[in-house]
Amino acid sequence: MRILITGASGFIGSHLTQALCREHEVVACARRAQRLKQRFPEIEALAVDLSTRRSIDDWLPLLQGVDMVINAVGIIRETGTQTFEHLHHRAPCILFQASQRAGVKKIIQISALGSDETASSRYHLSKKAADDCLKQLDVDWIILKPSLVYGPGGQSAEFFKALAGLPWIPVVEQGEQLVQPIHIDDLTAAVQALLSPHAPARIAIDAVGPEPISLKRMLTTYRRWLGNTRKGTLPVPYALSLFGAKLSGMLGIAPITGETIQMLRRGNAGNVSTLIRATGLTPRSFDIALHEQPAQQADRWHARLFFLRPLLRLSIGLLWVFTGLVSLGLYPVEQSYALLAQVGIAGTMAPVALYSAALLDLALGIATLLRHRIQQVAIIQITLMIAYSVLISIGPSELWLHPFGPITKNIPLIVATLIMMALEKD
Repeated sequence: MRILITGASGFIGSHLTQALCREHEVVACARRAQRLKQRFPEIEALAVDLSTRRSIDDWLPLLQGVDMVINAVGIIRETGTQTFEHLHHRAPCILFQASQRAGVKKIIQISALGSDETASSRYHLSKKAADDCLKQLDVDWIILKPSLVYGPGGQSAEFFKALAGLPWIPVVEQGEQLVQPIHIDDLTAAVQALLSPHAPARIAIDAVGPEPISLKRMLTTYRRWLGNTRKGTLPVPYALSLFGAKLSGMLGIAPITGETIQMLRRGNAGNVSTLIRATGLTPRSFDIALHEQPAQQADRWHARLFFLRPLLRLSIGLLWVFTGLVSLGLYPVEQSYALLAQVGIAGTMAPVALYSAALLDLALGIATLLRHRIQQVAIIQITLMIAYSVLISIGPSELWLHPFGPITKNIPLIVATLIMMALEKD
């Protein structure tokens, strides 16, 4: 069977690609197809930017000979042109209509639990709009509505593990909101079962675990899984949770937004019986699935570093911005010129060197804060720190012996920058 998967580089899409390519001919669509091809050499990987596929004719060449389409495109937070309305609604609708015209036999839409008549968030409303579009077509369709999906590589799962690794687990209000998480392997197995020609069609299925659990229980289970025996949660008022989520989202500290908190407060539980009847599979409980995959040292390190990673980048960026601003005039210019004179830079070259270096520091700091070409920026930062240290050693070398360590601090800062490069590699 020839299967086209959109969103193939995402969490759900990549697991589906890995599972299905063993027995089927997979056409995987992603913005960065080369990475996907390196990971799965046996697939046909296509570079597809949904923002440029705005008509049925744009999709038809890709759908020739395709038997089934699986749409696994999804974002939890909008960035730039990557909006809910386009990625969740408009682009999938065009794909679905093109699939019908191309004679595709079946379409599986990975939607979201809560994308129904009670939907209120833009995330759920955009998913529901695509679901409604698919239901109107004359084609066999299946709409899977997952609750929280967890497993290796899951963005939301990594965030919840990081919360569980904190000294006190923050929960919205009392943490009694219900969720019904499903493991990625169980979701993948369900999709594989639904590929059968005997599987039901034109049906919406709640892709959920066997039973609802509270957010508090999920987080404390993650804590035990990480090997942390400490008990204790920190109830956070709803208004403060909203503010914290918005701030974290803007700073890039966590993959959440204010809308995420609103959806979480509403709860995210469904009816597993439809999934069991349609696939013949019973998903594992949250506790059992974690028990079957014990935490490794890498899991514990990832949980501990999750919030430190963006804070490290932000602190390094702010340091370079502050250094640039200080050099631009907050520090007495005459004293800056005196320091430059000690390394042989004087006369008309002094202001050129001073302000060029200050502007460069400022630009590097802003680029770091915006995470723009972070690898290249970090290399420039390390090179400059080494160059500054060498120049000062040639000139006012007594700064090496200063009690505040203005030069020796470059050593741990270089190491911190190397760590930032490693953590920001992806």
